[in-house]
Amino acid sequence: MIGFFFQWPTLVTGLMLPVLLVMYWRLAKREERDVETAFGDVYRRYAQEVPAFLPRLGRLFKERKEA
Repeated sequence: MIGFFFQWPTLVTGLMLPVLLVMYWRLAKREERDVETAFGDVYRRYAQEVPAFLPRLGRLFKERKEA
């Protein structure tokens, strides 16, 4: 979606970008609730370890140094 905007930076894609970002964010939150209902504590533990949208890069580099 963001790549689409960078590939075709027009007024239309610029106006669509924030709308689509909000729509996808809301969809992801709704799906998280559904998965939490289905899997309960297992999913909650997973969600504490794994970020929802952006990876924790600092943690990745820390793990590489330890290996």
